[in-house]
Amino acid sequence: MAAHKNISYNAFPTTDNRSSMAAALAGKLLNARNESLNDSMSDFEGSANKLELVKSIEGIDFINDSRSTNVNAVWFALESMTKPTTWIMSIEDRDSISDDLVDIIKEKVKHIVIMGVYKPEIYDFFADQDIAVDFSMNMEDAVRTAYYAAASGDAILFAPGTTSFGMYRTYRERGDKFKEAVAQL
Repeated sequence: MAAHKNISYNAFPTTDNRSSMAAALAGKLLNARNESLNDSMSDFEGSANKLELVKSIEGIDFINDSRSTNVNAVWFALESMTKPTTWIMSIEDRDSISDDLVDIIKEKVKHIVIMGVYKPEIYDFFADQDIAVDFSMNMEDAVRTAYYAAASGDAILFAPGTTSFGMYRTYRERGDKFKEAVAQL
């Protein structure tokens, strides 16, 4: 029979280790708190990618709300619009569109540009609401289509209502692409 060595260990850190662990934990908590604060602060109007006025061209305001990654965020973005709005969106699931969202769309939106993979149920749903609808495969075409659909005194709102999926790494990159497309007009 093999001899077993008695291995003694302390399941609890020593006093020195506990101090180090406490300092590390405090640092992590402070860092997490700062990240949370930064996220909260960036939710205010005027911050990058959140109801950000990108540019006005011929009386048309281009608003970047790339942070609208779900339909609730889209509702709030649309609620804040004070001008007739052309909405660039990417919602793919008809079931995610609530009656409240439909109501605010009917009230605020005069034209919808669906960007991304063509989904006939989304296109048909909005067309059945008596709202002008176009489809574009990419950001440049979506911005151009929205621009030609809008008139002086209107706003173009980019509020996709989805995550970036495979098209962009983050909502920030997607928002930057929107800004670049507007700059190309």
